[in-house]
Amino acid sequence: MIICQPKIRPKNPHAQSFLASSSWRLRRLNKSPRFVKACEPLNIKTAHATLQGFHSKQANSHNLVVLIHGWEGSADSTYIQLLTDSLFQTGHDVFRLNMRDHGESHQLNEALFHSCRIEEMVAALDWIINNNPNKQVSLCGFSLGGNFALRMAAKTQHKLKKVFAISPPINPKHSMQAIQDLTSYQKYFLRKWRRSLTIKQQHFPHLFEGHHWQNEQSLAQLTAQFVDKHTEFTHVDDYFDAYTISPNVIQNLNTQAQIITSWDDPVIPIRDLSTIDRLPQVKCITTPHGGHCGFVQGFSMRSWVEQHIVKEINNEST
Repeated sequence: MIICQPKIRPKNPHAQSFLASSSWRLRRLNKSPRFVKACEPLNIKTAHATLQGFHSKQANSHNLVVLIHGWEGSADSTYIQLLTDSLFQTGHDVFRLNMRDHGESHQLNEALFHSCRIEEMVAALDWIINNNPNKQVSLCGFSLGGNFALRMAAKTQHKLKKVFAISPPINPKHSMQAIQDLTSYQKYFLRKWRRSLTIKQQHFPHLFEGHHWQNEQSLAQLTAQFVDKHTEFTHVDDYFDAYTISPNVIQNLNTQAQIITSWDDPVIPIRDLSTIDRLPQVKCITTPHGGHCGFVQGFSMRSWVEQHIVKEINNEST
C-alpha cells in the first residue's frame, strides 16, 4: 500500500464527499466546454443490453479513456465532467459510459439495473475498444463504477493501458452497513434510488406489480426486497458476495490496476483493502484525507485525483 499526502482541503471527510458531486465545482468550466462541443451521443447495442455513452473525440489523439460514474450518478456527474475536461484539455479522447438505468437511459432496457450486471458492461467496453482500433484505451471508475472497472478489466480479453478505481467498494456489504450508520448518507441514496425506480416504473409498470418498494424506509430493507424481486439471487448476502472484489475476481487482470481511496472515506472501510493490497496486479494508493471520491484541493475546487490520472495517462511520474 502506497500512502500519498497531497494537500487536501477541507479535511472534513463529509465535506469532501459532498464536494465530489457538488455542482459548485462545475463553475470552473466554460459555459460550453470543448469536450461537450466534440461530444457524440451513442447507444451501444450488444447481446446483453443497450447502454448509453458520450464520446468526446479530437484529431491526433492516441489515448481514449473510458469513464464510469458511481451508483445513481451518470455521465454528467460533476466528478465525471471535471475529469473529462482535464483529460480532453490534455489531448485525450474520453468516453463517458452510463450504466443501465442511469442518466436518461431507463427506457433502453426492460430489466432493472443491479450491481452484478457485469457482462453487459464488459460487452460495451469491448465494443468501444473494437470501434477505436488505433487508440490505447484506459478505464477509470468512481465508487461503484470503480468496482465495475476492476471487474471489467479482469474480464475483457483486450489489453488496457491503465486501470483506475476511485473509492471503490471492495466489500459491498460493509459499505452498505457504513451508509446505514450515517443517516444523511442513507437519506441521500434512498432519495436518488427512489427517483430512479419511479422513472423505471413509468416505463415498465408491469415489473413492479406486487412490489411495494415505496414503503421501505431503510436502504438495507429496500435492497433486500429489490434482490428478491429483481435478481436471480436467493439472499442479499449472495448478491453482495457476487460483486465483492476478492483476489479470485481480479486474478486475471492483464494490466496493473490502481485503487485510489482515502483513509477517512465515510462509506468505504479502509480495512477492506487488506484482502487485496498485496496482489501484484493491484497498486493501492491511499491518502489520509479525501472523503468519498473527493480529494478536493482548496478553493480551486480541483481534485488531486484528476491531476494524478492525467499524469499517469501521460506516463509522467507522480
